[in-house]
Amino acid sequence: MTKRFLVGVGILAILLAGCAKQPELDVDAEQNKTEKAAATNVTTADTVADTAVDTTAENTVGNTNPQETDLTDTTTVQVTENSVVQKDVNQNLAKLLAKEVVHFDFDKYNIRPDQMPIVEEVANILKDEKGNFTVRIEGNCDEWGTDEYNYALGLKRAKTVKQALIDLGVPAEKLTIISYGESNPVCREHNRVCWAKNRRDNFTLLP
Repeated sequence: MTKRFLVGVGILAILLAGCAKQPELDVDAEQNKTEKAAATNVTTADTVADTAVDTTAENTVGNTNPQETDLTDTTTVQVTENSVVQKDVNQNLAKLLAKEVVHFDFDKYNIRPDQMPIVEEVANILKDEKGNFTVRIEGNCDEWGTDEYNYALGLKRAKTVKQALIDLGVPAEKLTIISYGESNPVCREHNRVCWAKNRRDNFTLLP
């Protein structure tokens, strides 16, 4: 009986000793390791993402071609300058043409010898101007005659001067004609002087 008891006690002692040698699991430590690893992974991911964003931004800035930007700006400036120059040229041409008037005899549409130098002057003005423009030749009459007759007479006067300008070297596509008949007088008095002023061709630069 005593012998069996001693054997049982010995076995129990061995079992207790074996259990004592097993390391205790530190749950808190393992959890801290897991959290640190997760934090490290997040930080690494953020760093990679930031690097990618910075690289993309650098590439975007690097891909901008300053020469193209300068070219666009220069082109815009040139177009603006050309528009201003063309506007000044047109205004000057319009003023020159407004001074030129061809007069006609009563009920006539042929160009008088004393009026031919004016037609030649207009031709020289138009031939010197190389830009794109259109000039309207405007036929006018005095108050004598019917509206229909004066309209037709004014048109003949405009056609005569147009053909003379073409013969002097002005391109036909730069010229157009119109008749105002007696509806556009420069003088409204009823006398010979006034009537002579109204029998005329004017020149207008079209916009």
